[in-house]
Amino acid sequence: MREPYKKISHGVIPTLERLHLATNKVGALNSEVDLPFSFAITSKTTRFGYLFPDLQTADALLPEVPETRARLLNLGDTMMEPTSDSADSSIPSAYTYFGQFVDHDITLEAKSDDMVKLSDGDFRVLTPEEIRTGIANGRSPGVDLDNVYYKPAPRNCSGMVLGFVSSADGKSPPPGKANDLPRKPRSSTDKDDRAALVGDKRNDENLIIAQLHVAFLRAHNAIAARGHTFDEARRILRRHYQWIVIKDFLPRICDPVIVNEIVMGGNKVFRPDPDDLFLPFEFSVAAYRFGHSMVRGAYRYNSNFPRATLKDLFTLTALSGNLRDFDTLPDIWIIEWKNFIEGGANRARPIDTGLSQALFTLAAFNKPMPIEARLPVRNLLRGYMLRLPTGQAVASALNLPAMTPQDIEQVAQSIGGEQLAAVRDGGFTERTPLWYYILAEAAAESTGRLGPVGSTIVAEVLIGLIRGSKDSILRKTNWKPKLGQTPGRFTLSDLLELGNVL
Repeated sequence: MREPYKKISHGVIPTLERLHLATNKVGALNSEVDLPFSFAITSKTTRFGYLFPDLQTADALLPEVPETRARLLNLGDTMMEPTSDSADSSIPSAYTYFGQFVDHDITLEAKSDDMVKLSDGDFRVLTPEEIRTGIANGRSPGVDLDNVYYKPAPRNCSGMVLGFVSSADGKSPPPGKANDLPRKPRSSTDKDDRAALVGDKRNDENLIIAQLHVAFLRAHNAIAARGHTFDEARRILRRHYQWIVIKDFLPRICDPVIVNEIVMGGNKVFRPDPDDLFLPFEFSVAAYRFGHSMVRGAYRYNSNFPRATLKDLFTLTALSGNLRDFDTLPDIWIIEWKNFIEGGANRARPIDTGLSQALFTLAAFNKPMPIEARLPVRNLLRGYMLRLPTGQAVASALNLPAMTPQDIEQVAQSIGGEQLAAVRDGGFTERTPLWYYILAEAAAESTGRLGPVGSTIVAEVLIGLIRGSKDSILRKTNWKPKLGQTPGRFTLSDLLELGNVL
């Protein structure tokens, strides 16, 4: 039974602490009660922390000296693939964007950029106290699809509301083409203009992630159409989503032996209280950013666009572009998922220390990009600012063999002489930024997956979060999926099939 409301007397001073407390209480209530989305208040925040708090020492961190920023900037500026015709990994490209979808489900940093800018005059390393009190997670860290279900995502009885595509030739689109996100109408205000009504606006950042979000909405509706209530359909979809993460996604990007040991033997590194789930900085700011390396510069998108560029995929959204002259997604841009899954034409880039040229040079929101805003530079500077331990220190804490300076240099050389020089000149062969180390370790393994340190961090955290999530399959005895084509098996392809988008 919910605690009765208490009358608050006049004259109470509304301190910042009380306002935060009130916001979190309302957010918690809002997540439990189905309010109309126009009345919704943002979710309560959760915390970040460290997997290895004992590594907040001078020996385990990058040197806190003025030269370190310049050295990281120099390294990040070399992290571009040498040619635009990069090699393929064995991982279908759908998993690049599924990984991004999971990220948007569990983490939204609020907001280190408001405390310190990455520009030279403002940049500094945050203090432990500033990090502890000033940075929060705007998402539920549980693997629970709150990016799909949280406000302002509209619902209709037991189903989720979808958006209808526009006809590219100006005619009425065929009936039943609910293949877009639900959107606001046109507006003179940029933030409202055709904005997607989804639980996390970043799921309208590029067209592939937006179309994946559509697949989840349609999968929910397919489950509800079998006679399930909204809550039942949400629970069923959450559990099948968790199964995909554990049984389909993680074994593709991590060492399957490490994944299986954590699932069967339990978490050894990341064991948070289910009532106090948190996101480790080593995961969210470094290890889980491996996906940036997997993004290709162009994709065989559908039969209309056999070579869609990354810029195209960012332009045809309301968040990063403007949908051009259409009220909703034009029907000629509906994705053909068969090109992105097993047997399709699109494979992810290998995980290495280079980003595709298209992503490296991508201008955010079509604005000029200063060097510190380039993605690899930003990742390196934010890791330093947030006091991430070096890759070697983390390997030692995990009792894993660390890469040698020669290993680091060999990986850097594979991208080019400029990166090799930046690694040597920065002193990064023996004290390597954690994000760069994770990528270098994967490149050195030559398996197409993350190496031992990267695999352990990513698998420990995602499996640990699932253990503490709502409707967790790891707290159910012998839970098996029932929605796939094969009993006891459910993959990302099965989810696309369930949503009738494959």
